[in-house]
Amino acid sequence: MNEVQARAAARQRLLNALVREVGGEVSAEAVRIPLRAVDGVLRAEVRYRSEAGHHAYGTAVFRELPDGSRIPLGHDQFVSLLVGELAEHGVGAPPDAAEAFSRQVANSVARTARYLAREPRPAPVSPAEITRDAEQSLLLGHPFHPTPKSAEGFSDDELARYAPELGASFQLHHFAVAPALLLEDRLADEPWIPAEVEEKARTALRADQADYRLLPVHPWQAAYLQRQPEVAELVDAGRIVPLGPLGAEVYATSSVRTVCDPGFATVWKLPLHVRITNFVRNNPVEHLRRAADAGRLVCDAANRWRHDGFEVLPETGYRTVDPGVVGDLSADFAVLFRRNPFAGSGAAPRVLAALLEDRLDERAPALVEFVAQAGPLSPEHVADWLREYLRISLGPLLAVFTEHGISFEAHVQNTLLHVEDGWPRSFFVRDMEGTSASRDRVRPGILPPDSPVLYDDAEAWLRLRYHFVTNHLGNLVAVLGRFTPAAERLLWQVVRDFLRQCPGHYAAELLTAPVLPAKANLLSRFAERGERPLYVDIPNPIREVNR
Repeated sequence: MNEVQARAAARQRLLNALVREVGGEVSAEAVRIPLRAVDGVLRAEVRYRSEAGHHAYGTAVFRELPDGSRIPLGHDQFVSLLVGELAEHGVGAPPDAAEAFSRQVANSVARTARYLAREPRPAPVSPAEITRDAEQSLLLGHPFHPTPKSAEGFSDDELARYAPELGASFQLHHFAVAPALLLEDRLADEPWIPAEVEEKARTALRADQADYRLLPVHPWQAAYLQRQPEVAELVDAGRIVPLGPLGAEVYATSSVRTVCDPGFATVWKLPLHVRITNFVRNNPVEHLRRAADAGRLVCDAANRWRHDGFEVLPETGYRTVDPGVVGDLSADFAVLFRRNPFAGSGAAPRVLAALLEDRLDERAPALVEFVAQAGPLSPEHVADWLREYLRISLGPLLAVFTEHGISFEAHVQNTLLHVEDGWPRSFFVRDMEGTSASRDRVRPGILPPDSPVLYDDAEAWLRLRYHFVTNHLGNLVAVLGRFTPAAERLLWQVVRDFLRQCPGHYAAELLTAPVLPAKANLLSRFAERGERPLYVDIPNPIREVNR
């Protein structure tokens, strides 16, 4: 049963990505996607048609021939047919693209099936438990990604120890590193290492190593690094000291490699030399600099903005072994330190992706429960709830970009929502590594001209439109439209009315632009373009509702 559900979830994602990126006709009854590699069209029943492309399908998929006859496709046949179509689209894929893509889809399906088979967990009670439960509840993944749960590098046993979907928690390992070997940048005074870890480390070091600094390391990564010859030489020379596991247990968040001790003021974004979805999840120096420079911009601009209910969680700095010492392995040591304002606060923010994900027990996504808690599920109430959500999310995001030139990567896995009595009250944006800023509009003197966070204004605006409007708002409105009496068109009209009250030409452009940018995850995955993704245009539902 879990395998059947995992395959159905994969087919939904593959079909929606195919329609978005390659084209197809979606009616209230069926989707029909023209085929290039073979005769006919790909056809499936449509159970819900979404204005933003979040369609839901029946379980059967067919190849419909020109004479109208239909050939049912099993899951593997469907994937094989899809691979053949992708090969026809000339996206510069490597020679082994078809085999690699099929393997990654199978890997993602197998991982999903395992997560769906997990033992039920007790309902969370404390704020920290509620936040953790959301982080570890993403069982299906990105709704437009062909391999949302692929993870190549973990064995089955390691998956059980480290996958957030399986409730992973563990002690971090630590390396003590000679100061001369380190590259670091600190932006704030928050502690990076718990005091008890520092104390235990000092007792394990020699007197001449008293000034060594600590690097927290994922346990899987610690073993990986100690197998590298360059690291072994530094360990033998006493320049790096592996200290093993120290401190309280941390839990893996939805990104797998970012980990949290709910009682500590810092969260750690760790490198992990495992291919998760698109690429190996380490932290190259350029990514470190981008996150740190984004933090500088946020610290400067936040003193001048007033957006009730909106908060950014910046990285407070980074630490790694200098590339001049270990070369590319620097990315495999590098840690980003992120502010955790929820330690002991009593707040219980939830990662939004967990609130929007389909649940396979016939219940609506968790977000709908909050809307229902706030009031009766009438179209008018759902519209009111959405207006309040836009007030603490879209409004501030647009204002920060309009006034300060800062564009946050506010997709649904990078945002947290805190509710009170069902109403949205606090919206948090995290992970500054994905931030972009308009080089023409940030305040002079804050960053060097070569900062990797600086982009042309058009690129920074494209990223904001994709990550928040297409990815985030498209998903949220689709969930509300599908699982409440409020139709998507009504809710996009609410977005349109809200934007009319927002100053600036960026808000005006969202009202009139015929299209929005969408990341082409399917074509990009097939072509192995994780770091340089392709984009496609999709109809702008904010404009469409006025036609």
